[in-house]
Amino acid sequence: MFVLFGFSLFFITLKDIGLEEIQKMVGLQLSIAAIVIAALTSSYSTPGSEVTSMADIDLQPFETEITMQSSPLALSLAKHLQSIGAKMYGAFWCSHCLEQKQMFGREAAEIVDYIECFPTGVGRGRKIAEACKDVGIEGFPTWVIKGKVLSGEQTFSELIEASGFVLEDFQPM
Repeated sequence: MFVLFGFSLFFITLKDIGLEEIQKMVGLQLSIAAIVIAALTSSYSTPGSEVTSMADIDLQPFETEITMQSSPLALSLAKHLQSIGAKMYGAFWCSHCLEQKQMFGREAAEIVDYIECFPTGVGRGRKIAEACKDVGIEGFPTWVIKGKVLSGEQTFSELIEASGFVLEDFQPM
């Protein structure tokens, strides 16, 4: 019943609009559809410069700017980490490594012993630095503190605990 009513309404509407108007509307819609199909077909069939594998990447090393200022705690912790031989392993292109450095701030990040795992860049024929390979890095950043490997970004609390930094000895400047 509803289907019959729907068709009746459709045909009454068509009768009121007129055949010429319908042809214009359908013609315009078909033209737009043809343009969209042609554009999509062209974009998917045109050879592009997309990377097909990790071996095709060629990324030169670059310096990242640390914009945060170091807090007294960050400076003290960085000095402590340096004094016990702790190391942070990272990659110049790693956003998590940059966030870790930003957490320390400009001055303290200079104190932390940072090992760049891709000093010559990333691409065909370039390999991870031996120092990073020897540690068995699985992700960035990676910290090695007192023989313990910590993967991923670490909070000050986690670094304090792993390094044995004593907060009671911390003297704000």
